[in-house]
Amino acid sequence: MKKKNLPVTFLGLAILLSLLSSTVASAAPGGEPFFNNFFFRDRWIAQDRLVGAPGVDRFYTWGPAVQGNAEEVKFEAYKESPSGMRQVQYFDKGRMELNQPTTGQVTSGLLVRDLVTGQRQDGDNTFVTLAPSQTQVAGDDVSVNPNAPVYASFKNVITFGTPDDHSKPSTPNAVVNQFIDKAGNVTTFQPPEQLTIGAYQGETGHNIAKVFLDFENLRGPTTNPATGQRLENQPVYTDNPTVNVFGYAVTEPFWVNTRVAGADRTVLVQLFQRRVLTYNPALNGLKVEMGNLGQHYYKWRYIENNPDLAAPTAIPASGCLPGSDATGAQVQGCVNNVFPPAGSDLTVFGRLIVGGKVITGVPMTARFSFLAKTASCTSGASGPDGVASCSVNVTSDQANITVEVSLTFNYNGVNYQNTLEFIPK
Repeated sequence: MKKKNLPVTFLGLAILLSLLSSTVASAAPGGEPFFNNFFFRDRWIAQDRLVGAPGVDRFYTWGPAVQGNAEEVKFEAYKESPSGMRQVQYFDKGRMELNQPTTGQVTSGLLVRDLVTGQRQDGDNTFVTLAPSQTQVAGDDVSVNPNAPVYASFKNVITFGTPDDHSKPSTPNAVVNQFIDKAGNVTTFQPPEQLTIGAYQGETGHNIAKVFLDFENLRGPTTNPATGQRLENQPVYTDNPTVNVFGYAVTEPFWVNTRVAGADRTVLVQLFQRRVLTYNPALNGLKVEMGNLGQHYYKWRYIENNPDLAAPTAIPASGCLPGSDATGAQVQGCVNNVFPPAGSDLTVFGRLIVGGKVITGVPMTARFSFLAKTASCTSGASGPDGVASCSVNVTSDQANITVEVSLTFNYNGVNYQNTLEFIPK
């Protein structure tokens, strides 16, 4: 029988960002990013695979992976995640997070709050104080755009949590005519275009510009990540765009002066918990897009403040990382705890992708090897999302001894395999 090996091992190596040279972002077959796990892949495929295709008139939700050293950051400290580490991946428009691998729930984080306040969140109630971000919220890089407002400019107009002194009353249909400069001064002025308020969010006490409200509720073609099927007239940002992609509005919409592609522009900006939206009247066609929040947050966390925080001194063994080969076949695998107690039950998740499509209805065999001992488990048929899982009690493993897990799917007479590792504690 033919055998297709994908011999990728994911035991973490000690990585110091300052010693790494910048590299081109790796890409999966078809020019898509190389995803840190299949939960991230599903979210990206659903919303971004069709961007640029015929009949798809929108910008990226996530965009390309942030290039260079950001590719090495796969885990960040988070107190409530297994072993205090959660898996992350940086894209131009945002950061994907997987706080609990067993749930598969991908979030995009309250990055805007961190950038404006300087409070880096390392747990549900754990924060590290850093300097607020001096990166521009919109337009060209601050190095050639020195007068544009930066994230820190919004510290006196932003609301987090319940309404506060920075909240505003509801003003339905009012013209958006507030301007903010780099120093954070707010004035009233004559806008270049008559845009109005479209909704009010009582959760934070802020109005939303109608152009941004319409953008949040955008419908169009998306992709079923399990089958690759194009789905027409779908909500692009899920059925609950406020919570799942953008978060609540945390400022009013403000006009700002900034440079865009070298030209001075007046652009409308509004900050939300999880994204920054911009409206540029000078653009033809699409005028609303998401700011490069993922790029900005990575720069703030790892370059502006403390380069030594670039990555943990050692990246943990993989909790959930993909394997791939040049043909486009992938066996993706996860374990539910990267540092499980010795002798505990362990669940492994796997999924097979061939030709860019998730394969369903195929069982998976997981073989655990540690010292001279082995254990194995076999799943049922993979589900509609292609995920198969099984659990085994690794009763004879030992603390600090690497356990290798070999995942095998047999599909159309071919064995597809991959290997991941973890270290019991």
